[in-house]
Amino acid sequence: MTKRVMLLGERGADVEGLTHGVGVALAELMQAGWSVPAGMVVTTDGCRAYCTRLGQLSDEIMEELVRAIRHLEQQTGTSFGGPNHPLLFDVRSDEAGSSSVSEEYAVSYVGLNDDTVEHLAHQTGNRFNALLCYLTLLQQYGHMVHGIPYKMTFVKTADSEPYFSGEAELESLIKEWKDLIQGVSGSPFPQDVFSQLQTAVRAVFSSVNKMIHGAGLLKDQTKEEAIKGTANGATSRSAVLIQAMVEGKDVDYIGSGKVYTRNPATGEQGMIGDYLPSRSESGMVHALSYLKRNNSKRYTDLEMISMELERRTGIVLELSYVVKSGSVCIQHVQPARLSSLATIRNAVHFVHEGLVSKEEALLQMRSEDVTACMQQELPELKVLLEWADDIKELSILAKVEHVSEAGHARAWDAEGIGLCVTETMLLSPSRKPYMQKMLLADTEAERRRGLERLQPMQQSDMECLFEVMDGRPVNIQLFDFSLQELFQDVNVLEQDSNASTLILSRIHEMQLEAIFKAAVKSIRKGLWVRPEIMIPHVEHVQEIQKMRALVDHVADQVLGEERRHCIYKVGAAVTSQNSARKAAQIARYADFISFDADTLTQSIYGNTREETTGRELVDEETFQRECSSSHTFDIEGVGRLVEMTATQGRIRKPHLKTSITGEHILDAASISFIHDIKLVAVCCRPEQIPWARVAAAQAVIRASRNHQSMKNEDISTIA
Repeated sequence: MTKRVMLLGERGADVEGLTHGVGVALAELMQAGWSVPAGMVVTTDGCRAYCTRLGQLSDEIMEELVRAIRHLEQQTGTSFGGPNHPLLFDVRSDEAGSSSVSEEYAVSYVGLNDDTVEHLAHQTGNRFNALLCYLTLLQQYGHMVHGIPYKMTFVKTADSEPYFSGEAELESLIKEWKDLIQGVSGSPFPQDVFSQLQTAVRAVFSSVNKMIHGAGLLKDQTKEEAIKGTANGATSRSAVLIQAMVEGKDVDYIGSGKVYTRNPATGEQGMIGDYLPSRSESGMVHALSYLKRNNSKRYTDLEMISMELERRTGIVLELSYVVKSGSVCIQHVQPARLSSLATIRNAVHFVHEGLVSKEEALLQMRSEDVTACMQQELPELKVLLEWADDIKELSILAKVEHVSEAGHARAWDAEGIGLCVTETMLLSPSRKPYMQKMLLADTEAERRRGLERLQPMQQSDMECLFEVMDGRPVNIQLFDFSLQELFQDVNVLEQDSNASTLILSRIHEMQLEAIFKAAVKSIRKGLWVRPEIMIPHVEHVQEIQKMRALVDHVADQVLGEERRHCIYKVGAAVTSQNSARKAAQIARYADFISFDADTLTQSIYGNTREETTGRELVDEETFQRECSSSHTFDIEGVGRLVEMTATQGRIRKPHLKTSITGEHILDAASISFIHDIKLVAVCCRPEQIPWARVAAAQAVIRASRNHQSMKNEDISTIA
């Protein structure tokens, strides 16, 4: 029997594996004898059923919810919607891996209405606090269900009274929010508490699903795939936690507060938080040390609960708690919102403490966390990257536009240079005049002299790259620049196409000579040299055939006896649909193929480099809207073309090396796709290398889990 609603106190094998998140940890804590508010979880199965019903909770789920509520009423001595001791619920995502999900997608005090708010006021003897709770419900309900933005930042705490002048102001705000909800939705705020609960559960489901569906990891999945995690092999964790809220200040009430299981700013181990004694007339919140000094037994209880919950969930948690004379009661639990520093440090600490595996720690990483911690020279980050290197299969190469960037790339453990952009070197401010003078030469002899001046400059660049990347591949893309662009600020007659082709050929010959002379010099210094010569914009097989012959000819002339020590490769840059379609023919003469994702995207969507620049200047907003695909890696368009091209190339040449470069290929979904289609390497800017290493490891982990999940499904189907 499919179970869609699980009570936190339930035991037995029938609930195992139905959900994974904070709810399970709370259930285990409750079963271990700790004081936890009663509650239930709408399980993953319930979530899937919800998705297949297009946003409606089924009758079966509602029946299970009602049965669970009746059980909770008996357990707590309260009544959901009744006149005595109203039962109130906190409804939030049960996702254990994201603080933003739990914090932003929640509806508290479900069960309050115009009648029960007065019952709560009578029960607690504090009408102000009851109205405060009702206002919180209306705000969160309006925001979650109808998208009404908050008019104020509001956090319900015991010392919130100074924010409002009195009950009259709260009553006015309550009426205002009721009017807002009715104005937006066309219907009044539901006074029926079961309708409130159903709508709140629907809203949390829907909002979390939209968040997951819109996130970088799952942006290419369908709605149901986002919930099931099928595209990336992630285990589905979409569920809703519904907990009874602890309200009132009975005779046993001593104080309350909020704690984090570890410091959310620094990642420092040890519980940290605040405490508000019940007898505090000033309403001043104290540090947690106040509780430790005045009630060490309850402090120890809180510490043990925190450690146990953290151990069971494997994440840093934020706990709201109430201290009573004989126990500590946990009001609710959610993942803590951590700084990037704390995220990295805690991931490493949790692995060392045996709370999570290296794979789980790596999956928690986000690009912004890795990037933020790069500047702090964090030892824990170095450890994390070493774990990633042990797992990943993709090579991470650097894109270098200036020689100085090679050192940065090597410092972040780039496995080589995947793209050296030689035009930026030759067109630097100090060299551009030499280039222009050479191109404006009146005779071939003058042009050759100009190239002879440039050759030592280019050779010096190559020597530096070979030295920094000793033993690692250095991919050098030959000069790739529009000569017309070069003279946009010079009054010069347009070159005819034949003359431009001849000049470009002379530049390439000069570059090849510089590369191989640098190789000879580096080899004689005792360095290992692995140059990879990349021919830009190959459109026809004859181009790569001709250029391959030229490379071999120059290598024979320059390398001499060092030829045996310089194992160079020749490859092609695939930058258009035309060259992609001819991959099999190009592979006959190429040792590798490198896909330029950005230029390919422009090509597919009909934008050349010059057209792109012009259109951006004319109408930037329209351009971005029409060509948004050029700002992200279009997996279903460009990605599938790359997949087809790589497959065709490998059919012709099984050991063909295939790599990809681009500004928008480094989100986790893109890296997973690149891994899945079996490209060999990813090329990125030096500062992107650490995240690329982590994302490449994540791709392997997800692929493995996806494979295992499919295997288990097959076994289940057979059984």
